[in-house]
Amino acid sequence: ASNALLVSGKRSATHHPIMVAGPQIGYYYPGLTLEMDLEGPGISQRGVTSAPFPGYVFIGRNQDSAWSLTSAGLDQIDTYVETLCGHSTHRYLFDGRCRHMQFFNAGTLDPGTKTARQVSFYRTVHGPVIGYAHVHGRLVALSRRRASYGKDSLDLLFYRKLADNQVHNVHQFFRAASLTPQTFNSFYIDDKDIGVFTSGLLPIRPANVDPALPINGTGKEEWRGWVPFKDHPQGINPPSGEIVNWNNRTEAGYQAADDNWLLGASHRVQLLLNNLGHGTNLTPARIVSAMNAAATQDVREIDLEPILSKLLHGGRAP
Repeated sequence: ASNALLVSGKRSATHHPIMVAGPQIGYYYPGLTLEMDLEGPGISQRGVTSAPFPGYVFIGRNQDSAWSLTSAGLDQIDTYVETLCGHSTHRYLFDGRCRHMQFFNAGTLDPGTKTARQVSFYRTVHGPVIGYAHVHGRLVALSRRRASYGKDSLDLLFYRKLADNQVHNVHQFFRAASLTPQTFNSFYIDDKDIGVFTSGLLPIRPANVDPALPINGTGKEEWRGWVPFKDHPQGINPPSGEIVNWNNRTEAGYQAADDNWLLGASHRVQLLLNNLGHGTNLTPARIVSAMNAAATQDVREIDLEPILSKLLHGGRAP
């Protein structure tokens, strides 16, 4: 569960912005993530890279700016209910036609061993078939559609712009971050600005579709395109002088994925806000202290228990 604390120059002891941020991930050897120093003509970066990244720094800094990220978990995935046809479990109805599912052979796990297992599945126009169910007694197939399916490598376009020294301000950073189809909160800081942009290829669903429920797969309730750049949660130098995130939503009312139940009225990000306080003359040490203190606290004890206690002490028990 990654977090980030950014304060603007007006709250900083040096009158320049400060950021303390990073991913909360496990450590392994050999590691999936590792530290890297990237040097070249006009390029000087240091930070974190990962095995799938071809020499790009996805959390790090250069001489003029720094960047980090937290998981956003926006709603990119829907389950479609496929109406079967042709007396087959591998044919389905779409746009008025009975179509064959595509068979996909993903290969063999642990080949040459006793535990070797063939991995294969069927696909519809919406995505892999994940199972079958009954609707009013009739067998249907369930397929899973993900907006970033087959587009995950586009994430590298964002970090290539950083690696190639094409990002020189917060606005260029937002445009670069918008290139990734994956849902992250991307944070930026330089000597003047702090900013956050929530990325991801986010589908626009028909008005009659409830994104928390399975969708009719016959072709009448398809996605209507993607949420445009201007409608993504984003902000630069907020009046509060702070940008704080602990995998919570970055904009009030922005819908979470239907499997995310963390975004209630009380969220652990409040611990970071409580420990950071409202003062000025903040230093990196003070902000690190706020992050460390939050790591030892429980939001239910700090934020919720006092309210419950006051309520329970307000009258006699029933």
